Amino acid sequence: MSAFAQAAPIVVTDIAGREVTLEHPAQRVMLADSRALLALNIIHPKNPLKDIVAWDNWLTKKSTDIKQAYEKKFPEINKIPTFDNPYTTDFSVENAVTVKPDLIIFDIGLLGKLQDSGTLSLLEKVKIPVLFIDFRQKPLANTVPSMMLLGKVFGEEKNAQSFIDFYQQRLETIRQRIATLKPEQRPSVFIERHAGLTGDDCCSTFGTGSFGEFINVAGGNNIGSKLFNGMMGGDINTEQLIASNPDFYLMTGADWKRGGKSSLAVPLGYTTDEATVQKSLAHLTQRKELSVLSAVKEKRVLALYHQFYDMPFNIIAVEEIAKFLHPDLFKDIDPLADMKMLHQKFTSIDYSGVFWATPQ
Repeated sequence: MSAFAQAAPIVVTDIAGREVTLEHPAQRVMLADSRALLALNIIHPKNPLKDIVAWDNWLTKKSTDIKQAYEKKFPEINKIPTFDNPYTTDFSVENAVTVKPDLIIFDIGLLGKLQDSGTLSLLEKVKIPVLFIDFRQKPLANTVPSMMLLGKVFGEEKNAQSFIDFYQQRLETIRQRIATLKPEQRPSVFIERHAGLTGDDCCSTFGTGSFGEFINVAGGNNIGSKLFNGMMGGDINTEQLIASNPDFYLMTGADWKRGGKSSLAVPLGYTTDEATVQKSLAHLTQRKELSVLSAVKEKRVLALYHQFYDMPFNIIAVEEIAKFLHPDLFKDIDPLADMKMLHQKFTSIDYSGVFWATPQ
């Protein structure tokens, strides 16, 4: 008998609360969000593309810098069959049957759509296991269980746990220190979501989820959390922004030009440099709406890599925000050193680029 035949089935409860059963560790996986590549790299430190038989096109469209970072060492990344992201179109069960995966991994945000369209039921009928994970909607609550799930379904619990140990230690340290602050010691923070992506218009922001969650855990009061529920947040007008007069101004950015977009965003990520980042940051902080804010005048501005909102390395964003808002409280925390360590220890790519910046 083979080792698989002798082994007991793997049974897990995913982020959606569904019981998922695999007859053996996953070997043929469809990724409905290719940006989960970094998470799978933690599970497979030496071979990040291991077991991936198909994935969606968002790594190419929205996170080109990540793809290029992996492409340097793994040119075979371009041979993986792609399909349209399920957020933008209906997921093809027929295509899944053709690919013959033993597991499909979805982002939790797709649960409702897959249920309403009947896609989830069809996948169950053709007996293709489906797993929901989440680094995006409730990242600080769901990163650890999502990594645990991936460790179990791939039979690589040890690799997952090693990362989880670091993640939990850092998060607990931040929470313990922030808990010592008085309410008046928590500054107000406004974060502009994908600043410059569609030009000079301002401002879209995060609500209680994603970066809004990062800010609150890091010891700030996210203004968007009072205005919007959930990750997506919404738009506020110039008058609201000026009236809020935040103590700190944050913005997210990435090099979306590489994905074919016309973008003025701060091109943070694996393929940029400090001079390019500073040029874009200077332009965005000189916009008329922002120039009147005291936070901007006094350079209490921080630009952060947008893709932190959907990757297990989100803990680095929390570290950097906490240190930016409360430098004395986090003198011993070095987010850059931690970012480099995570790449060296848990990934098969080299650290490169710039992932946050303040105006010079």
